[in-house]
Amino acid sequence: MTRLRSPAQRAPQTVAQATALATRYAVLSAQADTINARRAALMARANGVADAALVPIAAELKDIAKQLKPWWAASIDELTGGKRKSVELGGCTIGYRISPPKVVHDHGKDGDAVEVLIGSPYESVTIRVSHSLDKPAILKLLDEQGLLDGDDGPDVSLASLGFRSKQTEDFFIDVIAPVAIGPGMGGDETGS
Repeated sequence: MTRLRSPAQRAPQTVAQATALATRYAVLSAQADTINARRAALMARANGVADAALVPIAAELKDIAKQLKPWWAASIDELTGGKRKSVELGGCTIGYRISPPKVVHDHGKDGDAVEVLIGSPYESVTIRVSHSLDKPAILKLLDEQGLLDGDDGPDVSLASLGFRSKQTEDFFIDVIAPVAIGPGMGGDETGS
């Protein structure tokens, strides 16, 4: 299999060239912000129109369901012969179905129910415990343990358990202020 070469990166050679590229970056960033703001406004307007159109439909659907529910209770045996819980009617399937099982208890909140189960024979199979790293606390301890002298440190340090902090120096470009496209500002050059 042959290796594909990536295109060569063109880096500016002077401060003026770097300034032109940074200016172009600022201009493109402003364009992207404008497009994203316009998209958000258009989506908000479309969602508003759709929501307004759905309100009366949702109300009518709820009203129809309220009307059909007692009718179905009175008519189920006639329509199904007592053999089914639903039928197709007018482009819909109407009837009864069993909901998925859910846990209910007499202990108020779930936390109170957990207290009832702790110490019972069911504790290990009914209570879920999840553990996760407290990464800010680990970073703080690593920093504190790194500042301690050998005698002042704990017997077992986090570093000896395989923990360490890691930082990288990442390149960034932050746009300071939006820039309008104009002659000589990175918007009209064809590149050389």
